[in-house]
Amino acid sequence: LQLWRKDPADRSAEQEAMNKANKERVEKWKKQKIEEWKKGGKLKEKYPKIEDLKKWMQGQVEKARKRLNIPKAKSVAYKRNLIDDNNPVVTWEDQQRINSYNRLSQRMLEVEDEIKALTKLSQEINDAKQDIEDHLEDDACKIRIGETYIQVSNEEAEDFVDEKGEQARSELKERIDEKGVLVSEMEALKVLLKGKFGQNINLDPVNADEDALIPNK
Repeated sequence: LQLWRKDPADRSAEQEAMNKANKERVEKWKKQKIEEWKKGGKLKEKYPKIEDLKKWMQGQVEKARKRLNIPKAKSVAYKRNLIDDNNPVVTWEDQQRINSYNRLSQRMLEVEDEIKALTKLSQEINDAKQDIEDHLEDDACKIRIGETYIQVSNEEAEDFVDEKGEQARSELKERIDEKGVLVSEMEALKVLLKGKFGQNINLDPVNADEDALIPNK
């Protein structure tokens, strides 16, 4: 099977348009995160300074770029503008699949960070509940609401911790479920991309289990 090779000028223009679109998506994502950070919440608690947030965002972008790496094609002497199956053309549809995989991989990094943070929070909540139970004196606890600490009874503190624990467990379950969906979608794209490009494309696995589910082509 042979495919007609696109004119180099057309391919260059198409690649430039794709690079511009990818850059616009990254900038849009950064703006969304900054707006989310300004509203407070977990993101601002984790990154109190804007410099810390920007450093994290840049790290996330770099991780995503490293996870999706397409090496340059080997030098081949093309005749009559034809290429063969060993060096398949990256079509517009292929590029869309690669872009989709890249976005899913980026979200996977965020979800994994959130799962780690929620797991840690759940453990801290369990530790706090144990500390409350170990208190012999009543009214020996304080809870934080915003930036203010309020003294409460041990029973009220336990109710507060239970509520926060339930909330953390619920959010953790949501993130774990989302990770499962992301893995499934990434696996489907990997089957298509690996099936066409084989060793010419490197889609780094999110984890070893995921890569094991992809058949060798």
